[in-house]
Amino acid sequence: MRSKLLLVVVGLLAASGVWGQTKAELQRQRDAITAQLATTERLLGAARENRSNAVAELRLVEKRIALREELIRHHRQTLRSIERSMAGTDSEIRSLEGHIAALRDEYARMIQQAYRMRLSQNPMLYLFAAESFSQAALRYQLLQSYSKLRKAQVESIEASQRELADTRKALEAERLETQRVLSEIAAERDRLAGDRAERERLVSQLKGEEDQLRAQQRQAEAERQRLNAEISRLIEAELAAERASSTGEFALTPAGRIVSEAFERNRSTLPWPVTRGVVTTRFGRQNHPTLPGITFDNNGIDLATDPGAGVLAIFDGKVSSVFDIPGSGATVILSHGAYRTVYSNLTGVTVAKGADVARGSTLGKARAIGGSASVHFEVWKIQGETKQPVDPAVWLIKR
Repeated sequence: MRSKLLLVVVGLLAASGVWGQTKAELQRQRDAITAQLATTERLLGAARENRSNAVAELRLVEKRIALREELIRHHRQTLRSIERSMAGTDSEIRSLEGHIAALRDEYARMIQQAYRMRLSQNPMLYLFAAESFSQAALRYQLLQSYSKLRKAQVESIEASQRELADTRKALEAERLETQRVLSEIAAERDRLAGDRAERERLVSQLKGEEDQLRAQQRQAEAERQRLNAEISRLIEAELAAERASSTGEFALTPAGRIVSEAFERNRSTLPWPVTRGVVTTRFGRQNHPTLPGITFDNNGIDLATDPGAGVLAIFDGKVSSVFDIPGSGATVILSHGAYRTVYSNLTGVTVAKGADVARGSTLGKARAIGGSASVHFEVWKIQGETKQPVDPAVWLIKR
């Protein structure tokens, strides 16, 4: 019986430990989403006050919608985890109830047997009724064993009852947690509906400014093309000076190879180039938020942040280029062996070409445009004769 009780207790501890780990991880994820929502709310509030860039405002609203949808999915995942834990707890309660019933039955049989042997009436009479000294010794040992067993049985029943009471409390706590999560899902759905209504309002407003938006889009695309061309030209110029193999391909120096390998080992763990910010435009082919049929290729990601916020190096490297393009602010390119990181739309650049910079060093500030700021960030990979931008999101730590 004691072994059965041990198995039940171990099962409870294991189940509570797994749920505890799952709950801690879900809480960490929830905190990260909530922090992103808070940043988006703050940036959106600043954009509303300025009212000079409705497209930037719309992108922030869409980001908030995406975060709310993610938070609702997270709440549902939490709910499923709680339900699984509740099912396990309920099963453990049934096991404990069965175990306690078995302990009581066994205890009752023990009392009945003792009554038949007259152990429960006067144990000393049973001892003195022995026909010989050896029989008396055996009866004494039996009395001792009976006393210990009876005490152990009572302790097992009491321990199981305490465990059952604790498990029932845990189940009630899980039920209350379920109600809390359901309430949060309902509240987030209401907020999400409000965000979608706001998005529709902004889209309707911007449709009335389509001619102006198309002119802004053409200007933005021209600036993007100039920036892409300059980045590509500068990287190619760097490579031309570094090519050393007989085939004329780019070849890393031993030091460059070490830096490249270190950069690759830090994939998905590198810090963001801004302390607080949210991604408003992702890598690759993107649709314009309001103009139908208008797409553009984004070689990096765009991070909405506070005007004047520090822009930071994500990894140790050397400043290979610093340049300005009208409309795009200042751009800094850092070399990390076979990789380049690009930081655009800066002002107040604090580094110069050829300088060594450490991870987390400030390169400049986010340039303000109409009360808001957006830093453009790219990662390029060089291999042989090819150079191409890669998705920066896979290199940065998940927020």
